[in-house]
Amino acid sequence: MKKKETVFSNAIKIFFNGLKIYFMNFPGFTKYMAFPVLGQITGICLIFTAAYFFTLKVGDITRVSPVFDNILFVFILLLLIALPGFFVFCKAFWDYLIAMVALNSMASNIIEGGELDDISIHVDMARRRSFSYIMLLLILGIIYLIGIFPLFWVILAVAAIYLALCFQVFALEDEAGPFEAVSMSVSFVKYNFGKTLILLLCLFITTYWLLPWGISRGFNAGNLTGFLSYPTEQFLKLLPINDINTAFVQYHIPLKLQSYKIAESIVLSVVSFCVVGFTLPLRSICCTILYKEIYSQNYAGKIAVEQTDELAEKRKRKQE
Repeated sequence: MKKKETVFSNAIKIFFNGLKIYFMNFPGFTKYMAFPVLGQITGICLIFTAAYFFTLKVGDITRVSPVFDNILFVFILLLLIALPGFFVFCKAFWDYLIAMVALNSMASNIIEGGELDDISIHVDMARRRSFSYIMLLLILGIIYLIGIFPLFWVILAVAAIYLALCFQVFALEDEAGPFEAVSMSVSFVKYNFGKTLILLLCLFITTYWLLPWGISRGFNAGNLTGFLSYPTEQFLKLLPINDINTAFVQYHIPLKLQSYKIAESIVLSVVSFCVVGFTLPLRSICCTILYKEIYSQNYAGKIAVEQTDELAEKRKRKQE
């Protein structure tokens, strides 16, 4: 007799299946995530690089042309100089948000035996529903914003588990709007809370802690952190760090800011951001496997009758 699978073993199985799919399609996923992740960093670097050189030269320019002695004019000019970097950042950030939906469609296609070939089809499907998607992000944003208060941290953690399948519902159910995505995710997880919790813990430990920590250690061991932090340190030296330290001493605050340590922290934070960003496909794949497993076990019929009936009615009206 076949031994029944436990909740823990089932969650671990989903996690390793997700890892397998992720690494089998690693080049394609990495290429797709390159601009959404690195574009955000590039945009911020362009903004601060423009601000750095402008700050260095504004004194000399002011002496040549008195018009630059106007603070408002200089501020507006600085904003204009920073606009290209800002546009790059916004485009990359929006593409990252789109990826949070499109990757679930890609993962579903691979799980069903397809290949990661025409990525643009999945991206276009997500973009066509931009308005509903923005509404979903606003709903989730309000929920998480309420939960940032310390009194609600436990509630926020539980809510995050119940909302874990929102993007999967939204991506794989064409007629699901933002409110249906939230309510169906809650319904699905309600009967699979333990499995969802274990899977999310595996993903969190791996992609938010273990991999960033390991790669950061590698950067430190290879002295890459110091090399990459040099440009950041040059910008930080323009800031009144000594004045801030003097204020700390006056108010008896046991803290001393050092530009090179701040620069190293920024570099390691960027490294962690890249790791988390490039492993977004892994998180999407695992949650998509979980969603499809719950759905295939007929949970959709038992725990989301009203939602699925409503979606069926929408499809019927659309066909008519």
